[in-house]
Amino acid sequence: MEGVNYPKLKNAILLCLLLLGIQIAAGLVFGIIIALFGIGNDSIIYGTGIIFLNLLSFGLVIFLGFKKTHKNFNEVFMFNNVSLKYWVSIIVFMLGFVIVSSELDNILHYILPMPSFFQDLFESMLVNKYIIVSILLVGIIPAFVEEMLFRGIILNGFRGNYSVRKTIILSSVLFGIVHLNPWQFVTAFIIGIISAWICIKTESIILSIYIHLFNNMVSVLAMKFRDVISIKGFNTAFSEQTFQPVWFDITGVVFTVAGIVLFLNNIRNAKNGT
Repeated sequence: MEGVNYPKLKNAILLCLLLLGIQIAAGLVFGIIIALFGIGNDSIIYGTGIIFLNLLSFGLVIFLGFKKTHKNFNEVFMFNNVSLKYWVSIIVFMLGFVIVSSELDNILHYILPMPSFFQDLFESMLVNKYIIVSILLVGIIPAFVEEMLFRGIILNGFRGNYSVRKTIILSSVLFGIVHLNPWQFVTAFIIGIISAWICIKTESIILSIYIHLFNNMVSVLAMKFRDVISIKGFNTAFSEQTFQPVWFDITGVVFTVAGIVLFLNNIRNAKNGT
């Protein structure tokens, strides 16, 4: 019987390995099926299948992990309401952070160029023929299932076994590694750190889900409508390797810092009871 502080690090690693194992096995079966029937990557059937595989793999792992905690649903996943002042600060923060993180990605891609295979893979997910597929596959589904696993089950268990600092760092490292490529690791790790800290401070997973959803949806919409509004280095990253305009980076830093200041001020006021 697993204790009330499940999972520890080794359990969390096993959950991540199980997740990847299911995804690889199911992906191979699905790959054989679409090859046999000649289903194209831009078809609605292919998109629906990938969505189903993601829900299946994460759903099974989340269900198994939750059962092993022997806790109530909201003890683990913390779908608790947060006050409007926190929402305002995080919205301001994310308006800037998506710009800052995009430039960090540009720097990483400059140091470690992304192979064309990965470029094509990411672009196919972000700019699917059917925008609803991209919205579900990149935006909505990951925002919920990944947060429920990493900021729900894993973060909750780590808090009962490790210090707050160790909990945040370990859960974020796992979150970065499970993406299985260095080009997503850095941003995923940073978002993991931020989301885990906010989750602990607010005792709620809701803002973490919003952060994840906002970050991914901006990527989808920016790439989908890049012919309408094109910003060098922001939504042209897959077609040309370049950096963002200075004014755009400055705007991102200003909003990011403003959001952090607002959030910290809210935390301070909450401690003082004001």
